[in-house]
Order: sequence, then structure tokens, then C-alpha cells
Amino acid sequence: MINQETVIRLALVKNVHALVNDVTLMKKSLAASEARVTGQQQTIDALKIQVNSLQQENNELKNSSRINEARIMELETKLQTVNENYGTLYDELNVIQKDSDDKRREMFNKTLSVLDDIKIEVRYLSVTLLDFKEHTEIENESRDKKYEELERYNFNSSYEDLRVELFQNKNDSTNRKMLIQNLEDSQTEMRRNFTEKLNRTVAKFETQLKTLEYEQLKLSSAVASLEVANMNLSKQNCDNSNHHAFTAGISSRNSAWTGGTLVFPDVIYSEGTGYNPSTGIFTALTAGTYVFYVSVQSENKQEIRLDIVLNGSSKVRAMAWSSGSSSSIHQTGTNMVILHLQTGDSVLVRRYLGTGYYSDSAHVLTFSGFKLY
Repeated sequence: MINQETVIRLALVKNVHALVNDVTLMKKSLAASEARVTGQQQTIDALKIQVNSLQQENNELKNSSRINEARIMELETKLQTVNENYGTLYDELNVIQKDSDDKRREMFNKTLSVLDDIKIEVRYLSVTLLDFKEHTEIENESRDKKYEELERYNFNSSYEDLRVELFQNKNDSTNRKMLIQNLEDSQTEMRRNFTEKLNRTVAKFETQLKTLEYEQLKLSSAVASLEVANMNLSKQNCDNSNHHAFTAGISSRNSAWTGGTLVFPDVIYSEGTGYNPSTGIFTALTAGTYVFYVSVQSENKQEIRLDIVLNGSSKVRAMAWSSGSSSSIHQTGTNMVILHLQTGDSVLVRRYLGTGYYSDSAHVLTFSGFKLY
């Protein structure tokens, strides 16, 4: 009896030791689990910090995108202003050029008219001077003849009469010489005045010509600067990074489709990275005005209605349904919409009503979009 109790006690002690060992192992396992949980919690906290950082970066990118959009709008406004200023300056340059040509022509005509008048006066004075010279020579000849006649036939005249007549003739000759000298002086003065007036006119004309050439040079420089600015702004507006366009389609039919968002996995054309063929969603990378188009064909004797959706809101609907005919036919529905998108806006095609659709390898069912400006 004593031996059996001893055996039972030994067994109980052994079981107690085993239980103690199990509890110790469980404590160690629990401590290890708590350590792992603490590590996972730290990892989660680190991931939360990274998510917050990514959200901040995303907000910064959105703000930067808005700022860039505002800058683009400002540049477009400046480009329009530059184009208007360029047109105005070009018109003013043409007007100034026309006025300059008219003034040159008028001044040239006036100069020619003055020259013609002066030539006529000089010719008239020359003829008058020649007439006076001829008249003087004739008078001298006549006086000499009279002297000879007096010497031959008038011996009876008194010496005083002859001397008075001679003195009078000398006075007449002196007066004629003075008149000729005056005419020559007048002609010289007219020539001098004409030369001075002509020199002043030429100098004034040259000064105005230089001024007009300088103004034309300044206007040409301004026009060249505006053309360079216009080219630079046009180059910025033609940056390919601002272009977005896509066309996607479906190459097989599905008579039992009743899903929500219709995915167009086959990208026929794509410029930019806005359209995702895995989700069927187009995301605007830049703000602007976009055009979207959808074409759908119903399955045989079935109805399908698809909406173009912007940020969860339906904008337009394409419908294709059977007319009730017993013959095997497919109906086609299309629609197009112009939308103004902000950066980050999403556009997709969603089923509104109906079942199934028809398409084949020629991509009967398509979804297209592009940025207009």
C-alpha cells in the first residue's frame, strides 16, 4: 500500500514538473509573441508615417500642379497679349513707313519745285543781264557814232554843248554800269541764298531721314523681340508632355456581363499615361478641357446602356437595345461629351442597365478620350 502511494506521488510530482515546464514554455512563447506583436506594431507605425509622408507629397504635387496650371494660363494670357501687341506694332510700323514715304515724296517734290523756280529766276536774270549788256553795247556804239558825226558835221556847235553832252553820256554810262553791277550782285545774292536754302533743306531732309531710319530700326528690333517671345511661348504651349489621348477597345463578346465599370483592355492608341487598361479608368494628369467618346453594340436581342462617368457622376449615356424583332440583330449606341477636368479627376464607362455586349477582334466596342486644350 505504501509503495503504491509512493508511486502515485512520484507520478504526481512528475506531472507537476511537466506542467511547470509547459507553463514556462508557454510564458516564453507568450513573451516571444508579445515581442513579435511589438515589432509588428512598430512596423505599422512606420508604415503610417510613410503613408502620411506620401499623402503630404501627394498634396504638394497637387498644389504644384495647380500652380503650374495657373502659370500655364498666365503664359497663355501673355502669349495672347504679345500677339495683340505684335499686331498693333506691325500696324504702327506700316503707318509710320507710309507716313515716312509720303513725307519723303512731298519733300522731294517741294525741293524739285523750288529748284525749278530758282532755275527760272536765274534764267530770267541771265536773260535780263544779257539784254542790258547788249543794250549798253548798242548805246556805246550809238554814242561813238554820234561823236564821229559831231566831229564831221557839227563844227559849229559850241564847245560847252559838247562838253555837257559828253558829261551826260558819261553819267548815263556810269548809271548803266552801276545797274549792271547791281544786277550781278543781285544774281550772286540769289545764288548764295539758293545754295544756303538748298543746303538747309538737304540737311533737314537728311536729319529727318536718319530719325526715321532710327525709329524704324527700333520698331524692327521690338518686332524681332516680340517674334522671339512669341516663338518661345508657342514652343512651351506645344510641349508634348501636355498632350493626352487614348483609344481602347474590347476584342470579344460577353453575352452575360452585368458588371459595373466596363474595362477596355486593348489599347489601340495612347499618348501620355492617363488611361489604365487594367481598370478602364482615365485619370487626368493635367487640368484642362477633354473630349470623351464611347461606342457600344448590344448582344443579340438584348439591351445595354452605358454611362460616361466623371468622379462617380454620370454625364452622358449610350443606349443600344433590341427593337422587338424576332430576327438576329445587334443594335449600336454612341455618345460623346466635353468635360473640364482638374488634376486627379477620373473618367470611366459604367453600366447603367442591361446585360451583355457584342464585340470582336475589330474592336466594335471602344472608349476614347483626348485633351482639347
